[in-house]
Amino acid sequence: MSNEDAPSARVSPVDGQPDRPRLLVWQDELNASPGYRALALMAYVRRIGYVLQANVVQYNALIARMQDPSFALPIFDVANPQVHDDLLSEVERLLHNVLMALSTRIDQQRSFMKEYFSDDAALAAEYAARVRSDFDDYTPSAFLRGLRNYLTHHRLPVAQSQQNFSASSFSVTFVLLCRPLLEWSRWNSDIERWIAGQGDHLEIVSMIDGYARIAGEFDMWLHDRIGLKYAGEIRQYEGAANAFDREWDRTFGQ
Repeated sequence: MSNEDAPSARVSPVDGQPDRPRLLVWQDELNASPGYRALALMAYVRRIGYVLQANVVQYNALIARMQDPSFALPIFDVANPQVHDDLLSEVERLLHNVLMALSTRIDQQRSFMKEYFSDDAALAAEYAARVRSDFDDYTPSAFLRGLRNYLTHHRLPVAQSQQNFSASSFSVTFVLLCRPLLEWSRWNSDIERWIAGQGDHLEIVSMIDGYARIAGEFDMWLHDRIGLKYAGEIRQYEGAANAFDREWDRTFGQ
């Protein structure tokens, strides 16, 4: 829809009132256009990704706060072990939210692609190839998906804090113990061997960061790829929307 094709709002004063319904009809036509639909699809990709990324931000915020000795050291006071237990409970809660959001993102995005792009063989194939190249090459991604099932259907993973400090440095992180993980019988053989090869514990914080970075880059690719597919329709919508805005401002004197 070009600017010339865009419906024009003719203002017909009736008792001093502009033709408001005509502007609303024009707005409805804009909202039903292919360009508007494309922008809505792109926005939905961002919303799916946001659920994961926002939970990762909350998880990392606690990690970052633990790097402040004035905050962290009282938590490790052996005279009050309940404070440290409460910290681990909060770490597990935040990890739970990350893993649920990770699974939700995967399921929602698959459903999204099936509903809106199942008839685009080229984009569907490109999407599947990107999933394989971006996530399958990052071994912790399969572990994290399995960890979500472990947490949901078996038990909370056993988390421990790990402190490293000297006269000039201080750092805290969190790890998962491997032995309790390996007691679960529902890991696939590849992941089970991978867990067994990690030693006593897994560096869960770095795994979450790595997965979130890959997912964020992937979601941005999908967002931009949809924009490329509908670039012409989006340009037409934006031109018509600008014309609508000018007419709205002229009509209502803004």
